[in-house]
Amino acid sequence: MEDKKSCTGPLMIALQYNDLFDLDSVSTSINTDALPKGRAFTFIKAVQTVNERLLEKNKTESLLFEVILVAKECLEIGKFFFCKKEELINTLQSNKVKLFLSTDKNDVNEALHSGIPAALLYDQADDHVLNQLKVIFSGDVIGFSEDSFDSLSDFGFSETQIETFKAAKICMKEFAILIGEMRRKFGQENSPLCTCVLTSWGSRNVCASALKTLREWGLDADVAFCLAGAPCNPILAVVKPHILWDGGFHNMRDLSTQS
Repeated sequence: MEDKKSCTGPLMIALQYNDLFDLDSVSTSINTDALPKGRAFTFIKAVQTVNERLLEKNKTESLLFEVILVAKECLEIGKFFFCKKEELINTLQSNKVKLFLSTDKNDVNEALHSGIPAALLYDQADDHVLNQLKVIFSGDVIGFSEDSFDSLSDFGFSETQIETFKAAKICMKEFAILIGEMRRKFGQENSPLCTCVLTSWGSRNVCASALKTLREWGLDADVAFCLAGAPCNPILAVVKPHILWDGGFHNMRDLSTQS
């Protein structure tokens, strides 16, 4: 098992401003100080719960979530970072972001290909899921070796998709290590942090390889699902994750399942 060094600083996560607030529903004719909640609201509340529980255990805890907001303008104010679209990657890199979350898969893919850890902010419709942060890692992405990735073209995957999967695996490791360290601070019962592995396309061997790799990174997943090509949506509807880190595997359709 690899040597896992303890983190002594915050786990920085970046969100896009339009994911935290539902700006599309804002009427310019209404003067209000309160913006409507966006799709990231339940994620923020769940993160706050994890931080509160960590501080209950240790008042001097330094491994906490810290969230910054990024908007596509050209000014910086405190923890709000306003930048042009073409400056997004530089903004994330300069702030040592450990995870960039977005509901826009194109922004996620761009960040991954730039070496920045990035995942989908899943459309969390259940406002009651506030007391536990749920993270899903892709068993497909983690479980495949470099040679296995290269063979995916035989199953209908494009070169761009394969490169995205490779980038996702490389970027996933550091975040998984930090989440594993956080998770170990809580017991098996009543934890405010839940980690899942979802293998949507690969075989049981791929799923087993993913679990083994995560353990080597210091993360023991709470739950594992091996779907072998079955639809992901029923599982996602039950788990209701906040973070879906899969490089786009759950969106794949009409591809042969690996035996």
